[in-house]
Amino acid sequence: MNQKTVAITGGTGFIGTALARLLLARGYGVRIFTRRIPERRLEGAQYAAVSFDDKDSLKKACDGADYVVHMAAVLFSRSRAGFEKVNIGGTANLVAAAGTLAKPPEKFVYISSLAAGGPSPEGAPRTEAVPDAPVSEYGRTKLGGEKEVMRLPPFVRRTILRPPIVYGRNEYAVSKIAQWVRKGFMVNAGSSGSFNFVYVEDLAAAVITALENPATDGKTYYVCENRAYPWKEFIAMLASAMGVKMPFMVDLPAPLLGALGLVYEAVSWLGRAEPVFNRDKAKEGAAPNWTASSDLWEKDTGWKAWTPLAEGIKKTFG
Repeated sequence: MNQKTVAITGGTGFIGTALARLLLARGYGVRIFTRRIPERRLEGAQYAAVSFDDKDSLKKACDGADYVVHMAAVLFSRSRAGFEKVNIGGTANLVAAAGTLAKPPEKFVYISSLAAGGPSPEGAPRTEAVPDAPVSEYGRTKLGGEKEVMRLPPFVRRTILRPPIVYGRNEYAVSKIAQWVRKGFMVNAGSSGSFNFVYVEDLAAAVITALENPATDGKTYYVCENRAYPWKEFIAMLASAMGVKMPFMVDLPAPLLGALGLVYEAVSWLGRAEPVFNRDKAKEGAAPNWTASSDLWEKDTGWKAWTPLAEGIKKTFG
């Protein structure tokens, strides 16, 4: 059997690296799209320099790939235009490049986000049947990226995955939270509601399942451990795994959260860097619950081997 090649955008990032390693371990060829070829490279992987503004570079990089997994995205920006340029425009260019090849890829998997669906309705996890209601520009533009994926030619199969909070070693956001837990004091961004999580290796396995399982063709799924956790229970697990006391926690009201986002934007503008927190993330933080059900995914794939949050946190921070 010929080796299948998977092209990965965002392949040098946290999730992309985990996916690339798992694909290589399973005998796939891996081609990682990147703006600049890194000095440190994953053994066995190919690298292709691309610009998401340049369809020709994307077309050349996609040529010969059997599958495409698209996860490159802007998580933080000071403006809607910044989100749109990559999350919608970059996705549109990649779709156009892949779809017009003489031999297009067999399948396209798009890594979206729970933010594209929005926070969960009161008292119930979000499901695929619930109308989308994103509350942030990030969520709206990830939903826009999903719509671009649906423009692929009908002969290119496609699956959209919407993970919630992804965690694991070397992940930025949860690692920052862990640092505050170690310090013994933290400000909660919002109402400290309930959340779903997915361990990075579980998400990587879900991507490969989506590539291999035709039952997922043409569908959108929430993929996560099928259990919601109150925020303070999550923080307690972090503290326990690191062997420190439960931190003193302060909930920041929504208006102050927005003001803090504005401060981060201003400081980052002065430093000519993208903000690590902004008013857009403040809008997400003001929502009470970010929970989702993976029932449909489990029904279609039979895959239920989620890493429990307590176990995943021990692997990550223990």
